[in-house]
Amino acid sequence: MRTTLRLTFIVCLGLAVRAAAEPTPRDYTKGCTSAGCHDGFAKLNVVHSPVVGDACEECHEAEGSTQAHRFKLKAKGAELCTECHDAFAGKHVHSPVAAGDCTTCHDPHASAYAGLLHNTQPKVCGDCHDGLTADLKYLHGPVAAGACTSCHNPHVAEQSGLLKAEVRVLCLQCHDAMKDRLAPPAKVHAAVEGDCTDCHAPHGAANTMMTTEASPALCFTCHDGVAEAVTDAKVRHSAVSSGAACGSCHDAHAAKNGNLLLATERKICMSCHGRELKAAGRTIPGFEKLLADNLVHHGPIDDGECAVCHQEVHGGNNYQLLAEPYPAKLYEPYTEKEYALCFGCHEAEAFASAETDDATGFRNGRQNLHFVHVSRQKKGRTCKACHDMHASKLPHLIAESVPFGSWRIPLGYQATTDGGSCAPGCHRPYRYDREKPVSNLADVAAVPSVAPSVAPTGS
Repeated sequence: MRTTLRLTFIVCLGLAVRAAAEPTPRDYTKGCTSAGCHDGFAKLNVVHSPVVGDACEECHEAEGSTQAHRFKLKAKGAELCTECHDAFAGKHVHSPVAAGDCTTCHDPHASAYAGLLHNTQPKVCGDCHDGLTADLKYLHGPVAAGACTSCHNPHVAEQSGLLKAEVRVLCLQCHDAMKDRLAPPAKVHAAVEGDCTDCHAPHGAANTMMTTEASPALCFTCHDGVAEAVTDAKVRHSAVSSGAACGSCHDAHAAKNGNLLLATERKICMSCHGRELKAAGRTIPGFEKLLADNLVHHGPIDDGECAVCHQEVHGGNNYQLLAEPYPAKLYEPYTEKEYALCFGCHEAEAFASAETDDATGFRNGRQNLHFVHVSRQKKGRTCKACHDMHASKLPHLIAESVPFGSWRIPLGYQATTDGGSCAPGCHRPYRYDREKPVSNLADVAAVPSVAPSVAPTGS
């Protein structure tokens, strides 16, 4: 019984295998996709319309007898396609289209991909346009998504590169928020009025925001004057070459503030200098606290115009990026040129004459005490020996103390109605009076008691 069953099973299995091996009989009286020959076309996602209707004769014609089953195309290349599809004509034609090689990109029968493409859009395009995105860290969104035809027409276009519109117009179709930023009264970067691809790579780049170069090198391609100032400068503003570089202060596209600043001049400066900074072996104070704690401010600071003094904001040859020369040391031989920064606002006459009636309020009778301190050829005391350049608690920006190596020299300044006094660490206590000159040789010990803190009426 068992032997009989085994033999029966083997015979049935053999018959099944033989039946499976034999091809299904083909009925050539039917269409190509239904006759059992090319039925695989109809099973794909996208099928060419003649194939859907089994109208193969729209493109093919028999060669010889029907039994020979040989066919040829009715026309060559694009001539066959343009019998149904309009011919592509325009200023710029994709090279496969111009050559009539439609099947370079498209399958003529059926495909798993939209548009009867041989493969995904990026792979089809990449067969010819390889290397466009190789080793790029940042990719344009449409490129990353493989949507080449978001920007390019695949057949023909009026714009070079087969773009669907002019570069700027095309970019703003997606980056529509930029339209509002560029609208008046915004001040627009001249580069933005041109071609976006002057600064941005359209497919991808090694830099953030797909800039063709990193900042500041990108900016220097146009702003060569700034590049020269920074490259050749003895003193360089670190903000230009660190962090966001030019973008730390400027908007690359448009801004409401002059010079495309991201905010008002003071806010821009305070975005870094509002807090304490360490630079070049020294500590730069945090100016938010300095100005809050010291209510007597230098005029340009009250006006929010840091660049009146620190005009070489990118780089320059003067101490602390100042617009004009100014002594860097506590002691400096006096020349008018050495104080050019101060004399942009203050009169040089206040330092030039040993005696004066009105050039300065810092005088003892007619004796010009600015001249006494500053106008020396060996150890002239510079402005910083007595004044804080930014803010102070005392009138005339007089400092409470000034740095001298590791020590801070106290000044002990007190104002009177017609003058004042100081008891600094650099000399014994002195008084001065504009109306009644004081002899500082007498009763030095009594000076503090006769120098009440009264707001002065003079300058």
